[in-house]
Amino acid sequence: MKKLLVILMILVAWASASEVYFDSRFTLWKDAAVYIWTLDGNSPVNANEFCLSLRRNNTGIGEPKCRELGEWERDTVATRYGSWLSNNLEKGLPSSYLRARHPGMAAKIQALEDNIVLLLIPQGKFIQVAIFDETAQEPKAAGIVKANNDKVALSDDIAATFFDKRTKRRLTKEERLKKQTEPDDLYKEVPNLKVWAGVGIGYSQAHFPLTPDNWTSSHTKSRVKNYRVTKDSVSLWNFIEDSDAFLSLYAGLTWHGFIGVEFMYRYSNRDMKTDKSDTVYRELDHWNFGQHDIGLNALLSMTYPITPWLDITPLFFLGFQYTFYVEDIGLKNEKQEPSRAYKYRIKFEDLYKGALIGIGGQFVFKKHYGIDLRTGVSSRGRDLYVAPSPDAGAAPTTIGKSTIDCFVSLGFEYHWTL
Repeated sequence: MKKLLVILMILVAWASASEVYFDSRFTLWKDAAVYIWTLDGNSPVNANEFCLSLRRNNTGIGEPKCRELGEWERDTVATRYGSWLSNNLEKGLPSSYLRARHPGMAAKIQALEDNIVLLLIPQGKFIQVAIFDETAQEPKAAGIVKANNDKVALSDDIAATFFDKRTKRRLTKEERLKKQTEPDDLYKEVPNLKVWAGVGIGYSQAHFPLTPDNWTSSHTKSRVKNYRVTKDSVSLWNFIEDSDAFLSLYAGLTWHGFIGVEFMYRYSNRDMKTDKSDTVYRELDHWNFGQHDIGLNALLSMTYPITPWLDITPLFFLGFQYTFYVEDIGLKNEKQEPSRAYKYRIKFEDLYKGALIGIGGQFVFKKHYGIDLRTGVSSRGRDLYVAPSPDAGAAPTTIGKSTIDCFVSLGFEYHWTL
């Protein structure tokens, strides 16, 4: 019994055997017009029955119209191309190798407008199938189906194998003309103005990847004693944590898909690098700084439409930023009076300024929804605006005169075009 069941399953699979050699995602129109083309005028399917099979196997196809393509059957150029195609159609062969090179045949295909030609060529136990439309001079899809004397079953097999896809509304003459004359995606006219806004998360650190640790270890391993004492005051990273996550808000625009500007705001919370062995901190509950960065970037970019639903925009950015710190410090509840060191703790400058430079890319889906990836380097510093006088005393220590870090970020954006 089991052997009989296996044999029956094999016979059923063999009887319904069909194979698609390639499918270039041809457009299947709603209310499609399908022309059935055979080389000898003896079609293995009935045109009316094939339309009914299309409706049974694809509910979105509407009211298709089918007929035999007698004018190609009587044309010598079309017959010779069909015979050549039959002899060369095989699995694994790129569709570009099957291009119609005769000018007369190419003209016939280009004149199809939004109609579909279905070529059927019986080959023994199988029937070769090729589908043409006006968008290419080679078949858009091709394969084989099992030959069947039952024309209804054969029509159902062809419809299920090659026409089981979503349909689109047929174009008007004006829409078709526009589609035929519009340039390649890479040469389309770019919008005058593209605008976006986004929110992102990122991570910054003082140590640059793939560089020796001793380049930044003096900053990353530094600790503050007695609320103000550290080995070096050149970098802010000697006082506050040098690696942390940040949140960013930004908005930008580009002109003619090439040059643009972007406003950005970033926030991160940095803990103070206190020396835990210093007993003066026994009174301290917490000590951190909110880091606020406000900046403006200049962008250079180029958009590449990869698919109808995905645009990729590599970009280079260079800008400046202003940074200010908001202190959050508190004593333990049982501590009533702070120590003298607490009262005379280190104070940061009111404002730091610096530069940003980096590269990135925007991945925009369906022209509106974007993902932004970036990496770069940023700096913060404090200048001495007044030249020291010879009669003045020693110059005061400048906290955070030169602070540098690297960062990576991931953003989620919404895009508009004008």
